[in-house]
Amino acid sequence: MVSSQLTSILTIETNLVDAVDLQKTVQTMGFPCPQLAHSLEVAQEVIARQNPDIIICNLFLDGKPKGLDLLHQFPDYSKKFIIITSSLDSSFYETTNSLGVGGHLVKPFHALTLRSTIDRILATVEKTSYLFVRGLKNAQIRINFNDILYLYSERNYTFIKTSDNLHTIKRSLIKMQQELDTRFIRVHNSYIINEDHIKSIATQMVLIEKEIIPLGRAYRKNLIDKHNLKRYSANQPGRRVIDK
Repeated sequence: MVSSQLTSILTIETNLVDAVDLQKTVQTMGFPCPQLAHSLEVAQEVIARQNPDIIICNLFLDGKPKGLDLLHQFPDYSKKFIIITSSLDSSFYETTNSLGVGGHLVKPFHALTLRSTIDRILATVEKTSYLFVRGLKNAQIRINFNDILYLYSERNYTFIKTSDNLHTIKRSLIKMQQELDTRFIRVHNSYIINEDHIKSIATQMVLIEKEIIPLGRAYRKNLIDKHNLKRYSANQPGRRVIDK
């Protein structure tokens, strides 16, 4: 099982020079080199098959506003789109905004403007299925919620433990919990666990896969109540709840 993956970015641009410049700009931000679609048809195929995390699309392709065609074709992905254009026509902005795009940037724009737009989209799109941290060489890494075993904090840092890795992020445990879904439960002042990976619950500890996590007295009743509501009860093989 792969516990994390790099952010996938698609750039849609028919002008080769502009496409290369955009790819270089995105790479300097710590992202992998974006995939390039040089036509509407190629873009349609890549979006349908690969579902990229971010789609940076020039509004005008071959001199026509074909970027709008893509937005109409993939309405469920509109928040992933960053529309870029040299046009100052406000009607285009009104249209893309009404379609719910993640960003609409008018050239020339600063690289930090693009980066902040990408970061904002990554923080909101499909918030309940994964989160992003920065890895080696400032690369953006996506961590699927399913793969997180537990999180624990030390001072201002939170450590995210997956089945095969340990990630670090400079963020408090309280703020991290706000980004997670309901399967994640606070069990200690310094620990949050993924309920899906519970093996057993005892008086002062929780077994997550093969690791023992401390269970605070103040958090125990809430954990057991939630655990039983999801039918992870003592009658299920391999899962045991002790409530004494």
